[in-house]
Amino acid sequence: MKTVIRAMFVVFLCLAGTQVPSQMIVPEVVAADPSSPLLVAKEQEVRAFFSQYVERYNKRDLEEFLSLFSLRARQNQQDGLPEIRVIYSTLFNRSRSLQLSLENMKIEIYQNAVEVRAHYSVNQVLKDGGAKKFWRGDARWILGKEEEKLHILSVDYQYSVPPTLAEEKIPEPLPLLAKEEEVQQFFSNYVFQYNRRDIDGFLSFFSSKAVQNQRDGLSEIRSIYTKFFDESRELRYALEGMKTEIYQNRIEVKAHFRIDQMLKKPKQEKVWNGNIRWVLGREGGALKIISLDYQNEKSP
Repeated sequence: MKTVIRAMFVVFLCLAGTQVPSQMIVPEVVAADPSSPLLVAKEQEVRAFFSQYVERYNKRDLEEFLSLFSLRARQNQQDGLPEIRVIYSTLFNRSRSLQLSLENMKIEIYQNAVEVRAHYSVNQVLKDGGAKKFWRGDARWILGKEEEKLHILSVDYQYSVPPTLAEEKIPEPLPLLAKEEEVQQFFSNYVFQYNRRDIDGFLSFFSSKAVQNQRDGLSEIRSIYTKFFDESRELRYALEGMKTEIYQNRIEVKAHFRIDQMLKKPKQEKVWNGNIRWVLGREGGALKIISLDYQNEKSP
């Protein structure tokens, strides 16, 4: 299990100075010396955290398990802590025993967050009748420090094998959320509306639950882009090196961006470069931005 320590741009960083719409903060962060005190945690601390996570899950200790989550935690881009409590309370209460295993764990440690990906499998024995269930899939966690302790800020998972009784035939996995062509068309329209400075057309790509840079809701997002568009005489927004990962319940897209901004007053040009990451979901049949994280490489 290999730990990748990079610091390509600070994860979840609150930008200083002018906030420029559409750049990046999360899991694209600039490499730092592994011994740098700026990194949020050491590998041993992260592995100890997940040892506790697995132990508390398998013991079905709800309060201790939930103590590993931030109060702001989100699961699968939609469930907050109250919903997370209900989900795990139901699972734990229905189980006579649980056995969670994590394999092929990949850890990326940044200056103020940790990204962890792993394959998981769960064996469950039900209280009612003693039936056995099994499921497995892939999971991704984002951890941050709160009161000097690691906590889960977000967890996203999908099944490769959904919960199945031991004697049942393993069902086919659920279809992927979208085809790559649909994602490419989404971002073609996204860039077009951005360059037109059409605030309502642009915001139509966002979910009503969208969060930008782990803190701004839709009303704040509207204010940020309205101000930026109003200050601009012309915008040229381009995306390069786009990498798309399509799952059953979400789409993750990472890219490098460049913005050429011609200001109205004073009449001057600014250039913004950086990295950006979106998570898309489907609402009402259409793809929508659930979260957006960005950071400039260098302020103009």
